[in-house]
Amino acid sequence: MTDHVDHLNLCKADGDMLDRLVDVGFEIDQLDDLSEEEQRRAANLLNLFGLLENYPVEDADDTLLDVTLARIDQYEYKQLSRMHIQTADVQATSSGFSFRMPDLISVAAMILITASVVIWLGRGTRATSLSNQCASNMAAVGMGLANYAVDHDGQLPTTAVAGLGSLFGGASPERLDPTPLLGEYCESHHLNCPGHDGDNSSGFSYQTQQKEIWDALKRHRRVFVVMSDTNPILDAILAGKDHDPLTRSRNHGGNGQNQLLDDGSTMSLMGPPVLGGDKIWILDGGKRRIDIFLTH
Repeated sequence: MTDHVDHLNLCKADGDMLDRLVDVGFEIDQLDDLSEEEQRRAANLLNLFGLLENYPVEDADDTLLDVTLARIDQYEYKQLSRMHIQTADVQATSSGFSFRMPDLISVAAMILITASVVIWLGRGTRATSLSNQCASNMAAVGMGLANYAVDHDGQLPTTAVAGLGSLFGGASPERLDPTPLLGEYCESHHLNCPGHDGDNSSGFSYQTQQKEIWDALKRHRRVFVVMSDTNPILDAILAGKDHDPLTRSRNHGGNGQNQLLDDGSTMSLMGPPVLGGDKIWILDGGKRRIDIFLTH
């Protein structure tokens, strides 16, 4: 059934190269030790994606715009007509005025629908505001990390985490530690996600790697994730329980997770927690130079 579209699939080498390009934000200069064949493959992929910038898109013509606006006006007129009560429908009584029951039911229904929409929009606006504030806090931490690195010979603050040694062959890994940033480089509220559900004290998880990986990252200045919204399956991983690596962070109602990169930029993953083929909540192995793992 799919033989006629098999030619549209990327070969394994192209797929691996695309994952590497995604990991570095399509900055080919940040891919180290590429062979001539890999450089040519990466350049071909970038050229292919560059075609999207030149894809022709026609502006909507005036006729379509006029028809659309006319439909909107017609809809609004009908809505106003439904809310209008004709004078003939109002009956005078000895105690005042009375309305027909169908009219009262219609008005009550419209009020109920309007109230429901307003409440729904309000919740959505609040969720968006909390997510934006979370990303803003991350950006402040990113600025603090950059200034800290300038003052400490390019080093980022990390601390050994003995409790995670079982996941790293017995050796205690090092986790990014934002505590030294407090006061001079950022404020305490910057280390808190306003949309977290209380799983941990701050609502953030931080990059965790073996010491030699941190040293390599500092030397090569690779762009990588340094913090994110809370890893929702860490407790299950440590307890040896079943877990789904595609579970979204419970921050922000499970709608996605914000992330801070070491270049100070922030990004939001609204879908599953996968970045460049790497499941960011677990150590999933593979041939990539850094396996993103975020803990708290």
